[in-house]
Amino acid sequence: MGDRPTRRSFIRRTGAALLTALGVGRGAPAFARGADAQPPAGEPAAATQEARPLLATPEALFRPTATGCTVQWVPEGVVEARVMAGSEPGRLELVSESTSAEPSEVEIGGFAPDSEIHLQCWFRRQGDRDWVKRPVRRVHSARAPGSTYRIALIADSHQYAFGEHSGAKKNLGQTITAVLADRPDFVVFLGDEAGIHHLKDRRRSLSRESADFRWASWRLAFAPLLAAVPSCIALGNHEGEAGFYQHVPRRHGSAYLQRWGTIARKRYCRNPSFATYPEGGENENWIGDQDSPATGGAADGNCSPLENYYAWTWGDALFVVLDVHRYTNIGGLRPNVVEQWTLGKAQLQWFERVLTGSRARWKFVVAHHLVGGYAWDLDGTSRATDYVYGRGGARYARVGEQDRITQIMKQVGAQFFLYGHDHMFAHRQAEGIHFVCCGRPTWLSAAWWETPGWREAYGDAAARDPHDFYGAIGYTRLTVGPDEARIQYLRTATDPKGTENVSTPVGQVVHEFAVS
Repeated sequence: MGDRPTRRSFIRRTGAALLTALGVGRGAPAFARGADAQPPAGEPAAATQEARPLLATPEALFRPTATGCTVQWVPEGVVEARVMAGSEPGRLELVSESTSAEPSEVEIGGFAPDSEIHLQCWFRRQGDRDWVKRPVRRVHSARAPGSTYRIALIADSHQYAFGEHSGAKKNLGQTITAVLADRPDFVVFLGDEAGIHHLKDRRRSLSRESADFRWASWRLAFAPLLAAVPSCIALGNHEGEAGFYQHVPRRHGSAYLQRWGTIARKRYCRNPSFATYPEGGENENWIGDQDSPATGGAADGNCSPLENYYAWTWGDALFVVLDVHRYTNIGGLRPNVVEQWTLGKAQLQWFERVLTGSRARWKFVVAHHLVGGYAWDLDGTSRATDYVYGRGGARYARVGEQDRITQIMKQVGAQFFLYGHDHMFAHRQAEGIHFVCCGRPTWLSAAWWETPGWREAYGDAAARDPHDFYGAIGYTRLTVGPDEARIQYLRTATDPKGTENVSTPVGQVVHEFAVS
């Protein structure tokens, strides 16, 4: 679990190898402007660049919509780009043409709902003659009611903490390969991806540049998946955007983690905004991050809209993604009682309005963890703690503000609460709602599995037939149709640390259930 940036040289090699494989030059991502760009203090030095890459991070797909999706890329220097799209791979038409040194995005739209869309990006350095033509990608616009489709849920990769752990990197690659083979309509990441802040490390340099580095590293680590499948994220505690991370005192000055994390995320991960879907989302006029010396200053960039909670309808299902962190103890300390976890007044009202107004057959609520959880410390060893960590599932359905969430879900018939945070797969019910912890795509963290808090929340690691929970590397597959919603947990790799409690072969379903 330790966060050791000095062991992050794998990102340098990954960046160089990936960009070379993509045909866009060699080198790690740039983390500062100018020819002499250097990584931030406390982060590993960039690999020597034999040729300046075209892109700091390759193109990625975000925001699946009724008529298309968003294509976004981050240039390295001034780069010309063309985006082509069409209903057939051999008949693509120019959608957008641009020249920029800044992060750029194009909304692919105008296609019929429930149809295949083929798209391709071309890039070249300004003034060059030849284009680098990226592969043609195939995505699907919003499904019509009555359709059956798949999505993938990926939780807690913590890829920033791999260091030289080759087994963890291999795990992640195997998981990405398995998800791509599944051909989901979209991917929802459940948080703890970027590592803007780590509870056990007080020594490393915290800065806007470090936040940028961490999100760029995530973008590179998942590049093959992001380039092929539209994605979005539910923000986790390690994204550093919690209200209690707005201003963090440090020995050598203050860290504005929330603001730095938000700016970096929006540079490399384009979540839906309040205007993307009819269901709406975060209000762009929220002023908690307004520019002032107290929050880092206007020079750090604009945070609005925050793109931190949102909802959309796809086929017969409504998906609602919540932000458990941003409105908890704004400007204060970490929560030390369960009742301090909150969605905030505006998000809670929006949540109730969206669920109540939806006629979808299936309703899925997605968050990094419950709006509350257990009253133990991080590892579940003590109730005397200055930080209640939000672990646990169905057992805590009526604890803290989660009680109100559960009440609303029960009233409208919302059947699923999907979450991450706890690094294994578990499925239990409370109040007629299925609480599903969605696993982890890399090496596990089993240190807390024998602690009192964990046993209270999830039971016994040695339990069999049925398991109390499943410690296995993988991801959650959700198959949605008009008459059935099926959840399966697929094992994608073997944990190099040997902490699994299952023997299901890699590539097989560890556990599944269906609701009809």
